[in-house]
Amino acid sequence: MPSLQGKSASDIEAAMTAFRTGGREATVMDRIAKGFTKRETNAIADWLAQAGAAK
Repeated sequence: MPSLQGKSASDIEAAMTAFRTGGREATVMDRIAKGFTKRETNAIADWLAQAGAAK
């Protein structure tokens, strides 16, 4: 699994959206991503990007 460290919020959001819509293959993440709204996905992506930048 590729690391999220150093990824921008837009890259993380795009990946999560691809999982949710079936544009990216997954064994588990597609099911997890489907549980989030677009707003929640944005918040998660922002938080992960900030957490990765802090390291």
